[in-house]
Amino acid sequence: MLSYKLFTTPTCVYCPKVKEFMKTVTLIGEAVDASTPDGFELAKKFEVSSVPTVLFFEDDKLVATAHKVDEIKKILGQ
Repeated sequence: MLSYKLFTTPTCVYCPKVKEFMKTVTLIGEAVDASTPDGFELAKKFEVSSVPTVLFFEDDKLVATAHKVDEIKKILGQ
């Protein structure tokens, strides 16, 4: 089953659009604030170097990465 992690920061000007779109997606996932200590550590673990970044997982294996709504739609087949 496909799931996701959405990495954002409060000051990112591109994040709100991706965040709002991800609210419409029927996948299990979580938003991660990469500006917090825990979020930063998780971002480092997955080598996330910019926001917004959406990581898609299948059976806990990273299968795709997206940064824009059109990229997300392509991954989801929309």
